[in-house]
Amino acid sequence: QLSNFAEQVTRVAREVGTEGILGGQAEVQGVSGTWKDLTQSVNGMANNLTLQVRNIAEVTTAVAKGDL
Repeated sequence: QLSNFAEQVTRVAREVGTEGILGGQAEVQGVSGTWKDLTQSVNGMANNLTLQVRNIAEVTTAVAKGDL
């Protein structure tokens, strides 16, 4: 489980944090308890970052168009 979790967290961090591929989610099958909680926390963090970047992009686009 640790290996799979580490692979998924690393992938999500790379996609969302480095490559700018928004919306990435860790997919760790068959986990429960702490592993499930950790996976959900990573996914929540990735989702929050994705939403923030998308909101910034929306506002930036509106400012560039003079449409506030």
